Amino acid sequence: MIGPRHPAPAANDEVPHEPAAPRWPWLLAGLALAGLGTFVLPCLFVWVLAAIPHEMGHATVGCLFGRPSAPAISLTGHAWAGIGDVRPALAWAIVLALLAGAFVQRAQLARAVPLALLGLALPFVGHGPLSQVVIAAAGHLGELAFAAYCYMLCWSGGRTGTPGERIAGAMVGGLLQARNLDLCWGLLHDPAARAHYETSGSLGMKNDYLVIAEDLCLCPLSSVVGLMLVPALLALPLGLWWGAVRQRRAALDD
Repeated sequence: MIGPRHPAPAANDEVPHEPAAPRWPWLLAGLALAGLGTFVLPCLFVWVLAAIPHEMGHATVGCLFGRPSAPAISLTGHAWAGIGDVRPALAWAIVLALLAGAFVQRAQLARAVPLALLGLALPFVGHGPLSQVVIAAAGHLGELAFAAYCYMLCWSGGRTGTPGERIAGAMVGGLLQARNLDLCWGLLHDPAARAHYETSGSLGMKNDYLVIAEDLCLCPLSSVVGLMLVPALLALPLGLWWGAVRQRRAALDD
């Protein structure tokens, strides 16, 4: 049932506006705690915090390519994502599901276009050598995507809009982004960091950037790390932009 329409306010009527909630203080407080946490928090805590989105990144992209995948994380400091062989029926089912989702969401272009583009790209990317590169890079990209999501929660207020949620979001995002920036900087400029990276893979396996450089792309490690430095730097601005877009949409819905 449609209720009565309220008359629009006259031109000289004042429409009250609620003051925007402060965001920069919570962001800066969370980033400061992230910096402090690198010295105070147990190394295992930060490692587990990063390992979850890291292995989920590998597994998620593997599943999108029609390769049954699952992450495994041990509190002893080892993590691994099992990536199965391509199942053509599963791969095409995912493509059709994405295209169907784009059709259903066709009235919302911001949702329909990414779904359609992803569905059209998967058959070309998911069955060639490029798929191995994307899966290998998806671990660190998963960490950075989660960092951007946490920044978005800080900027938009998340589900509660409380200072605690905002600060926690900025802190987690800062920890993950700083971890990736530190790794990239060390691999580019510190021989000791490169030597440690070459011998610190879980379960005796190669770390991701070495896999991409030495096994898949046959290029210098510095080229791979330099390229990955770009998304590592963009996590914060992308997260804040995402939060601003989400907040603007929420204001329009209200």
